[in-house]
Amino acid sequence: MRIYVNEIKIKDDGIYCYSEDPTDGLVEVGQMLVDSDNYGFAYLLDDGQSYDYLIFVQETWSMLHENRGKKLIVNDDLVLEHFQEELDYILENVEGNNNYGKEFVSAVEETFDLK
Repeated sequence: MRIYVNEIKIKDDGIYCYSEDPTDGLVEVGQMLVDSDNYGFAYLLDDGQSYDYLIFVQETWSMLHENRGKKLIVNDDLVLEHFQEELDYILENVEGNNNYGKEFVSAVEETFDLK
C-alpha cells in the first residue's frame, strides 16, 4: 500500500508527519526508494506480511531539508529512526545522476541545496 504524507507539522522535538491511512502495526524497514516518475521518496514500512511505502512527495521535501536532524514521527506514534541516514544515502546517489531523469535530479539538487 502507498501511504502518502499529506500534512507535516514542525515541533521543537521533531517533524510530525500525518497520513489519512493508518500506520498501526507498521515498523520501519530502514530502506528508502526513489520514485523519480512521480517525484517522490518511498520509505519502506513492514506489517509482518508485506511492505508498505510511506511516500514523501516533492511538496514535502523543503520541510524535510529545512528541519534536517530532527526526529521524524508518523501519525504521532511511529518514530522513524533510520529515515535521515536513508535520505542522505539517496541524496548522494541522486546528485548528478541523470539515470533518475534530468528534471528529477534538478528538483532534488535545488530543494536539498546539492549544487
